[in-house]
Amino acid sequence: MLAFLTEPQRWVIPAVLIVSVLGTAWALWRERRNPTSYTRRPDALAEWRAMSAAEQEAADTASLDLAEQAVLDAEYDAQEAAQLAVERATEINTLARF
Repeated sequence: MLAFLTEPQRWVIPAVLIVSVLGTAWALWRERRNPTSYTRRPDALAEWRAMSAAEQEAADTASLDLAEQAVLDAEYDAQEAAQLAVERATEINTLARF
């Protein structure tokens, strides 16, 4: 049946499969006992749920405004850094010619 396999392949392949199945089962068991990602904690959203719809909307708007301002600040900083790099390159190029 497995005549095309050499002797080491006949025991290495099943051994690798068995170890991988056991390792996957162990990793899943460990993750369920001590999750590494966000877990649903009842206290995490308690404050949010206590707010009225208008307060939730105001909090959302404030968060989005902060995120938008951060993006604008990053774009401005990138433009400023690019302009500084161009000025420095021009200065170096000018000094190298003389």
